[in-house]
Amino acid sequence: MPPPQTQTLQTPILLLDGGLGTTLADSHACTFNTDTPLWSSHLLLTDPNTLLAVQTAFVDAGADILLSATYQASYEGFEGTVVRDDGGGDEKEGGKRKEKGKVALSLGAYGATMVPSQEYTGKYDEERMSVSGLKAWHLKRLRAFTGTGSGTSTSTGSGSGSGVLDAEERGRCWADVDLVAFETLPLLREITAVRAVMGGIEAEGVERRAFWVSCVFPGEGMGLPDGSAVRDVVKAMLGAGEGLSVPMGVGINCTKVGKLEALVLEFEREIEVIVGRGEAEWPALVVYPDGTNGEVYDTVTKEWVKSETGNNSGVSWDETVFGIVDRARERGFWKSIIVGGCCKTTPDDISKLRKRIDQSS
Repeated sequence: MPPPQTQTLQTPILLLDGGLGTTLADSHACTFNTDTPLWSSHLLLTDPNTLLAVQTAFVDAGADILLSATYQASYEGFEGTVVRDDGGGDEKEGGKRKEKGKVALSLGAYGATMVPSQEYTGKYDEERMSVSGLKAWHLKRLRAFTGTGSGTSTSTGSGSGSGVLDAEERGRCWADVDLVAFETLPLLREITAVRAVMGGIEAEGVERRAFWVSCVFPGEGMGLPDGSAVRDVVKAMLGAGEGLSVPMGVGINCTKVGKLEALVLEFEREIEVIVGRGEAEWPALVVYPDGTNGEVYDTVTKEWVKSETGNNSGVSWDETVFGIVDRARERGFWKSIIVGGCCKTTPDDISKLRKRIDQSS
């Protein structure tokens, strides 16, 4: 079937920010180890001013959408966090949001909160290897931001004096959220779980938020860590199911940029099939690949290890990514395209990508 977009109506492109955690580590000497299972969320407790500075840098670089510093936030993570008073600054400063643009609530995979992290492998504990187990975990975490439903009185800490989360405060938080981003999902069943969670809170009367689902495709293969092919991923993301909310966007993150275009083309082929059958509508495309140059993340040491192979093409990251996005726009399938960077992408990378987008308009 022909693309739904016409040549006179160009697919809009929105710019996402870049790698928050890696920018904090590389440019601000932040150290993440077993004492900081929250990763960049740790700075919400200890140094919100530095966190604000990095997020502001991405805004100044031209990002239309800013991801919150909550990717690895979890009840378990807060309970296992060691906090030292190092004079990080006034926490209120870290709570400011930019006046323009959108804020996306960043919610990583369950594996991102494990120690060591397992979002690249999908090797979860037995309790979280089922849709129901993952749904329960994701629902509990999401309710910390929405303040609705059972389980919202759960304490965020053990003996830390943090007490019970305030429902009014959670309500204000949800009002500041424009989008919800379920990121780096490695398992087919986790895709189903997060869609069920969004459907569940909507049924409870929580004000709806558009959301996207993006998956990680690690290594050299073209499937999820659980072995699922793109065909299965697309069906899990967009297929009909009782109680499943439909995401506004689907895509790929935390994946090598060299694999991105092949994955996008495969997504298009599979979505075109189910759209042709009348089972779904074209969503937005969401892509934010890594900016690595041969580095591989060691989940045990929490360090990026340089490998012998790198980018030998001579083409910059921003040029490569924009080329992929521009060709996707020309094909005309997607309602819109959200593009940014994941690990190792900097405000400078995002600024260069901004310029390419603006020049193409």
